[in-house]
Amino acid sequence: MSVRGGAAVAAFLVALALAGCSEEETSRIGDAKIIDKLKLEQAEGGYTVDGDPFCVVADPLLNTASEVASAQGSRKAIIVASREGNVGVVGVPTFPDDCRQVARKKLNKLDPPGGA
Repeated sequence: MSVRGGAAVAAFLVALALAGCSEEETSRIGDAKIIDKLKLEQAEGGYTVDGDPFCVVADPLLNTASEVASAQGSRKAIIVASREGNVGVVGVPTFPDDCRQVARKKLNKLDPPGGA
C-alpha cells in the first residue's frame, strides 16, 4: 500500500472512530459474525477475505448502518456494504472487483430477513 493510500485509510478510520455510538447500536452485527461469514483471516493491515492476500479489508469492521453511512461519506475509501447497508467492510487499496463481489454477496446474508 502506498503512503498516500495508507494515510487515506488511517484518516478514514480515525473519522469513523470519532463518529461514536448512536441509537442504531441495537442493530449492531458483531465482529465475530462478520469474520465468520466472510471467512476473514488476520493479516497485516486488517483481514483477508477467504484467505486471499489480494482481498484485504481494514480493521475495524463496519458493524452498524451508521458506521456504513459514515464510511460511505469518504470519497477515497473502498466501502463494501450489504444490500441494506447494515454491515460492511473497508477494502484496502487495491481491492479488486471480484473481491468486492464476494464480500458483498456474503455481507448480504447478514441483513435481517425481509429488509431493515
